[in-house]
Amino acid sequence: MGAGIAWGVFSLLFSLLFVPSGGNEPAAWFVLGISLLETGAFLIAALLCFRNWRSPQIVSGRTVWFWIGLGLLMYVFGNVFFFLWGNAWGLDPAVSFGDFFYILSYVFLSVGMFQAVLPRRLNLELSQWLIVMGIGLAGILLSVFVSLQAANAELLPLEATPSAPSTYLLAQAPTPPVAAPAPVDPAPVAAPVVEAPSSAPGWAMAIDDLLKPFADIVKFLYLVWDIVLLIIAGTLLVAFWGGRFSQSWKLIAVAAFFLYIADMFFLYAGSTDTYLEGSAVWEVFWTLAAVFFWLGAVVEHAVSVNSRRSSRRRRG
Repeated sequence: MGAGIAWGVFSLLFSLLFVPSGGNEPAAWFVLGISLLETGAFLIAALLCFRNWRSPQIVSGRTVWFWIGLGLLMYVFGNVFFFLWGNAWGLDPAVSFGDFFYILSYVFLSVGMFQAVLPRRLNLELSQWLIVMGIGLAGILLSVFVSLQAANAELLPLEATPSAPSTYLLAQAPTPPVAAPAPVDPAPVAAPVVEAPSSAPGWAMAIDDLLKPFADIVKFLYLVWDIVLLIIAGTLLVAFWGGRFSQSWKLIAVAAFFLYIADMFFLYAGSTDTYLEGSAVWEVFWTLAAVFFWLGAVVEHAVSVNSRRSSRRRRG
């Protein structure tokens, strides 16, 4: 728990202190730093979830943590390929090979979180159902709003062109005397610009070309799975609100909320071509989401082990 909290605080301070201001391009060491912090947090969270899966003492079910751990591990693979595509090989595609693992991550996380809710049979009151429906509706409306804002931003011209002066005013203006043109030396012929060859391997560029037509489909899948995760997270908060074993699932729900917030920012920035990795503080929400998955796995393991031990003492 202490290591997870320290990781989250350090990641937040690292982003707040060193993120470039004014839309400037971040330094390479800063991009590498936030990538290592985010990917490391997801990897540790995945390993802790797999520890819960291997433990026979877990109260909420071992398969639940297997699917959540697998989803977090897919996120690690997505981060690795995203870093290779954009930073190591200098590619800037609309869809990268990492998106395949990100989508798998959302699928596996949704399966695991849904399995945590399913055994409880959702005997919720009307007010609790209204809360879940409100969270889902708010998530859908926010996703639609962000998508519309991004679409409107794409339609706006990049620069406003000055309007041409009126023909009447041009006709009324006095014509200045035309001076004889001074001899001008011929301009030197500019050398053709030769682009540096890409350092990306051939298979990566082939995957790039293969995935380009699927950019809109991938964006739609992100929207759908973000909303699914948000609804399941809201259900977790309501279903596990009270009780001894509710703390871990509250942390998992917060992790899903942070993941949704970061994805909404990324959706808008990516759609308007304003996203530059490491240039915005909101990117720390991905790391915080991983940290809360980490904390949720630790709390679940601790509560389950202590519960088993206390039951043995009572029987003795």
